[in-house]
Amino acid sequence: MRGGAIKIMEVNSSTLPEFNRLIKIKDQPAIVKFYADWCGHCQDLNPKWRQMISQLDKKNLKGILASVSEKYRNDIDCDSDVMGYPTIRVFKGGVKKRDYRGKREVKDLEKFVKKMLGKCRRTKKRKTKRCKRKGRKGRKGKKTRKTRHRGRDGLRERFFKMISTKRL
Repeated sequence: MRGGAIKIMEVNSSTLPEFNRLIKIKDQPAIVKFYADWCGHCQDLNPKWRQMISQLDKKNLKGILASVSEKYRNDIDCDSDVMGYPTIRVFKGGVKKRDYRGKREVKDLEKFVKKMLGKCRRTKKRKTKRCKRKGRKGRKGKKTRKTRHRGRDGLRERFFKMISTKRL
């Protein structure tokens, strides 16, 4: 796993120790597919999962992409409590981050894997509208317009102004 490459593995009795070691590495994302051989939904997903793996651009991905059968589910060193099969779960440092809830089609799975395991570049954060509302300096050092306080006092002020200007 040197150089930030992706590790694709099918967890079985021989790869279980390696998987348990790799899943605990901090700052390394992992996508794990939990499946059961007897499950019809898993049987539909398996060829799509293999096709998605073959189409991936593996140079731009970093992490683990693993498949865990139900018989090894209790032997892995991460959260393996699944409510149903198949379950696709994202881990980071062995801790569950989220479950995949999208469509089980090749392009949707590929998009998800690229998003989770892709190398990210940090960009400068732009100032939010909230900062501008408070009168802080916006773009190019210009002071932005201050607006009224939007709390209870501002609401009360607008209400009385509205009813005092209304003609009966």
